[in-house]
Amino acid sequence: MKTARYGALALILLAVAAGGFFFIRSRTPPTGGEGGGAASSGYTQIVDVQVGNLSASLSVVGQVEAEQQEDLTFTRLNGTTKLLTLAVAAGHTVTAGQVLATIDPAAYQQALDQAKSSLQAAEETLADLQTPVTDLARAQADLAVAQANLQNQTAQDTLTDLLHPDIASLTIKVTDAQRTLNEAQASLASLQSDRTAATRLDKLRETEATTAAERARLAAETYNDTFHQDRLRVAFNTMMNARDARITAELQQQADLLKAQSQLRKAQTSLADAQEVLAEAQAGGDKLTLAKARLAVQQAQVAQAEAQENRSQLDEGPDTVKLATAQADLDKKRLAVTDAEAALAATQIMAPFAGTILQTHVEPGDLVTANTRILTVANLQTLQIVAAVDETTIRQIAAGQAAQVTFDAFLGRTLRGQVASVPLQGTLQGDVMVYSVPITLTGAVDLPLLVGMTANVKVELGQATNALLVPDHGPATQRRPGAGAGSQPQRSQRRAAGRPRRNRPQRWHQHPDRARPQPR
Repeated sequence: MKTARYGALALILLAVAAGGFFFIRSRTPPTGGEGGGAASSGYTQIVDVQVGNLSASLSVVGQVEAEQQEDLTFTRLNGTTKLLTLAVAAGHTVTAGQVLATIDPAAYQQALDQAKSSLQAAEETLADLQTPVTDLARAQADLAVAQANLQNQTAQDTLTDLLHPDIASLTIKVTDAQRTLNEAQASLASLQSDRTAATRLDKLRETEATTAAERARLAAETYNDTFHQDRLRVAFNTMMNARDARITAELQQQADLLKAQSQLRKAQTSLADAQEVLAEAQAGGDKLTLAKARLAVQQAQVAQAEAQENRSQLDEGPDTVKLATAQADLDKKRLAVTDAEAALAATQIMAPFAGTILQTHVEPGDLVTANTRILTVANLQTLQIVAAVDETTIRQIAAGQAAQVTFDAFLGRTLRGQVASVPLQGTLQGDVMVYSVPITLTGAVDLPLLVGMTANVKVELGQATNALLVPDHGPATQRRPGAGAGSQPQRSQRRAAGRPRRNRPQRWHQHPDRARPQPR
C-alpha cells in the first residue's frame, strides 16, 4: 500500500520537472549568425555597443561670491556706544587702510594715557632698583639716619620731662615770667605818664602852625617877582618839614606805646603758660599730652628703623625679589599699554583690503556694540563661484577638478573654472547636509558679474578612453566569453569611470560638435 503511494508521488514530481524544463527552453531565444541581432525576452536584451571616449560630470547650482569679503565691526568695543561717523556708502570703492567708520575715542585715549603713566612709573621704579649705589646716595642715607636719631632723642627727652618734671626749674620759670610781666607793666605805665614826649609833640604842633601861617601870609601878597617866589618856596618847604616832624613824633609815640602793650601781653601769656606747666607737673602731668608724647616716641622709632634699614640695603645691593617683582610689573604695564593702543586704534574701522562697499548696516548716531555689523566690503576683482553640493555627491568632488560655468544673466557665455577646495564641514538645510564648494573662474574679466548672481556649474568628475558605449535605448549586457544563447547577463556592470552602476543604468549620447559622448 505504502509502496504504491510513494511511486505515484515520484511520477508527479517528475512530470512537474519536465514541464518546467520545456517552459524555460521555450522562453530562450535562438542564436542568430555571427554579428546577428538578439531576440527580445522578459529577462535579457542583447544590443550592439561601440568603443569610444567617455566623461562623467556633476551639475550643481551656485552663486557668485568675492574671494575677499568681510563684514566689519568694532571688535574691541566695550558696551554700547553711538556710531560717530560713516564715511562711505554702498558702491563706494575704498583702498586698503582707508578709514570707513569711527566711534568716540575719548574714553580709549584716556585709558591709554593712564596706561602710559603707569608704565612710566614702573620703568622709574625698576631703574631705581637697577641703578648702582653712589656716594651721594650713601651720604643722603646717613643724613636721614642722623635726622631720625635726633627726632627720636627729642621725643624721648620730651616724654622724660613729662614723666619726671623738674618742679624747681618750673618754679623758677614762673618767677622769671612774673618779673618780666612786672617790667612790661612798668614800661607801659612810664610811656603813658611821660610828659616830656607830650611837651615835645606840642612844640612840634606849634612850629607846624607857625610855618603854615607864614606861608599863607606870603601867598596872600601880590608880589610876583623872583624874590617873592623864592621866599614862598622856602616857606612851603619849612611848613612841610614841620609837618613831617610832627607826624614822625606822633607815629613814634604810638609805636612805642604799641610795643610796650605787646610786650605786656607776651609777658602775661608766658606767665600763664609757666604757671599752667607748673600746675600740671605738680598734678602728675596731662594725660593727653603724655599720650601724644608716647605716640611721638613710637613714630620716631619707626622712622629711625626705616632709615637704618634703607642705609643697610645700600650696602647689601638691590633685592632680587624686588627686582623680579618690578620687572614683572613693568611687563604687565607694557601689555596694558599695547592693549590700550589696540583698543584706541579699534575705534576706527579701516578697509582691510582694496575693494567695494557692498552694504552699510547702520547710520551715524545709531547705537552699536562689538557684534553689530557696520558695513560689508568685498574685492570684486577676484570673484569665485560657491556651489552647493549635497552629502550624496560631495565625495565625487575633489580639489583641482575642472568645471564649466554658465550664468542665467549671461546666456551663451561659458567660463572655465576649477574646484579650489573641498570643505570638511557642511550646513544642514532641511534634512540634507549641503557643502559650499569654492570654484575659481577663468576669463571673467570682461563679464560684469555681481555678487549673488546665480551660476550653473558642471564639474568634470572623470574621463575614460576606449570604453564601451551603450546606445540610448537601453542598458547594455555583456556575454561571457563563449556563452551561447542561453547565457545570463552579469549581475553588476562597471561604468567607464570605474564606479558600480548600483542597478541604475546611465545612458550616453554624442553631441554633434563634440568628440566625446556625454551622459544624460
